[in-house]
Amino acid sequence: MTFQRTEDVFINLLRSAYHNARHPALRGSSVRYLSTLPHSKTCYRSLNRYRALCGSSNITYKVRNQSYATSGTDTSQREIAVLGAGITGLTAAHYLARHAENAHITIYEASDRPGGWVKADRIDVEDEKGQRGHVLLQHGPRMLRSGRTSTKYDDLVLYDVLASLNMGDKIRHPQPVSGNRYMYYPDHLVKLPSEELSIDNLVGTVQSYLTESIWSGGLQAIFNYWVSYNKTLDPSPARRASLFDQVPEDESVAQFLTRILKDDRIVKNVVSGMMHGIYGGDIHKLSAKHTMLDGQWYHFKNPLPPAGGFTWVAKRDLYLLFDMLSGPNRLQIIELAESAVDEKLLAFEDGLLSLVNGLAEDLEKKSNVTFKYGEPVTSLKHENGKVLVTTPNAKQPQKYDHVICTLFSKQLANITEPRNSLPSLAETHAVTIMVVNLFYRNPNLLAEGGFGYLVPSSTPDNEEGALGVLFDSDLRTGDSEMPGTKLTVMLGGHHWDGWEHFPSEEMGISMAKEVVRRHLGISETEEVVAGAHLCRDCLPQHFVGHRERMREAHYELMSTFQGHLTVAGPSYTTVGVMPAMRAGFEAGMRVARGRAQPWFRLPIDIETAARPEIDHWLAEVTMFASKKEVDDMVGASGLEHFTEREWANLRPHLRDQMLFRKFTKRGLRFRNEDDQFIDVDQRRFKNAPPGFIHMYVEY
Repeated sequence: MTFQRTEDVFINLLRSAYHNARHPALRGSSVRYLSTLPHSKTCYRSLNRYRALCGSSNITYKVRNQSYATSGTDTSQREIAVLGAGITGLTAAHYLARHAENAHITIYEASDRPGGWVKADRIDVEDEKGQRGHVLLQHGPRMLRSGRTSTKYDDLVLYDVLASLNMGDKIRHPQPVSGNRYMYYPDHLVKLPSEELSIDNLVGTVQSYLTESIWSGGLQAIFNYWVSYNKTLDPSPARRASLFDQVPEDESVAQFLTRILKDDRIVKNVVSGMMHGIYGGDIHKLSAKHTMLDGQWYHFKNPLPPAGGFTWVAKRDLYLLFDMLSGPNRLQIIELAESAVDEKLLAFEDGLLSLVNGLAEDLEKKSNVTFKYGEPVTSLKHENGKVLVTTPNAKQPQKYDHVICTLFSKQLANITEPRNSLPSLAETHAVTIMVVNLFYRNPNLLAEGGFGYLVPSSTPDNEEGALGVLFDSDLRTGDSEMPGTKLTVMLGGHHWDGWEHFPSEEMGISMAKEVVRRHLGISETEEVVAGAHLCRDCLPQHFVGHRERMREAHYELMSTFQGHLTVAGPSYTTVGVMPAMRAGFEAGMRVARGRAQPWFRLPIDIETAARPEIDHWLAEVTMFASKKEVDDMVGASGLEHFTEREWANLRPHLRDQMLFRKFTKRGLRFRNEDDQFIDVDQRRFKNAPPGFIHMYVEY
């Protein structure tokens, strides 16, 4: 497939517009368009197409058995409910409050606070000298990984939200005491190889491989991977077709890697620990293409030709990129995204509490938003074009024109009337994790610093079901906390699957203290401040067959709620804070606008189209859109893209032409040759990198 570069699409849209009959004064003039990028190719498009893409005509958007227009005549107030005030629900409400015309938003939350699993307690403590201070014990997510190595653009939603909240300057980039990461196997910490290229690191890696049993079978696995990968480089269509047919439509993490590596020892000893740290899940059940291994799985299923440096990118991620760079906060997004390219971690001084509080406080100021805390939803039912929401505190069900549900998928299935209407969602599963925080006055309890360690499934004598331990005191986001050794111990996950009763918080603290005594040598006599929090069903598990389940769930939701309920959150799409925000954005904007992307469009005045505020990115959508239709990647249910052919939603994309990434080529970075950030006001097209600068000359 041949792709037109951004400058080609843009220049030729202008050419088409200027030579259209609506601008006869330009007829007969000779205009040559120049690009700073060489080897431009031309392509002509009609003004109708140009107008349709720029929003000056009434576009219809492709939806399964339904179409929506960009504008309507109904000015009556819409009542919209958001179920759940976690990070997904808050983000959905954030976009609804700003972009849903004539809408009132009601947010239902079962607990007495916003944030969902983002939760922390500030505890007063004393040091050995009697000086008082505090520590922040965080029970859920507290840091985010930047998108510097990702082929997804979830991070842009975070930057857009921060720009809207005027919180961009509050971002911190925590720097760990060291980059060390460990696995606990079989009875001690094993340092993992570091990205740092140094003699010490190379010597340490070789020594570790020769002496540590965790690497058993590693050399053979590397060789087998190399053989398997090289087989995918055969450019012949027959060979690629053969690989496609050989690989199943879905397989577990363990099945996929064992097939590639021809050995399961590294999978059990190393990869299982990684999956514990991210998903708390079982490698024999988690779907490979719905985890961090998705890029590898798609490559081995349908390898791209080796020449050119292409990678598979989801079409919906490109839509998201183009949309955000045509949005009202595009300049701030560019600055924040470019500034994060060289950083691995993102956080705030209080972890992620600032993000949650910023969203909640902003919504509380909106006249069209109402919070209902302490009101769990016990029933949902569609009736006469409305969704009836029942809570224990309400005398009768409340009627809503539309509902966005961010609750765990199985919970949604349990409260939907009539019963058993959503069998696909009833089959879904989530793990429960006990998060235990330990703060010791002694700041010198860790022999070596770093991020922490994970516990593989092959580690013996793991009666507590430990998943891993974070070295919080080595990952400080602020300087106001009392010095000491602060740890977070994660217990449970898939180890506790099938349990009817879980440990109490007191028992969880005792189990965690035993884990760090055995693993880190921290004596039980050390004075400690501890807290525990049981997170029930906190991490949805995308088991093998997840895509098929979500496809069926789409039709079940449409049948049950007739398009008046949209789902969003990690039960359906990727697990994590940034993916959750992206899901909230997509659900909120889809309900607000009633149509597919692009949701943001900069106005274009054709007579002055060379102005810096030109919408440079909207033209990119033409690579995937037909004349009057744009793919609806969200749909009324929120799961529309699961119903389309899987490979139709993926596009080969040049890896080095993805913006805001570590691997982005220099000409597309927003930095100069001295690696200094190029301020947006110093570029001709403020929302485009220097490599996309254009000029036209009339003669």
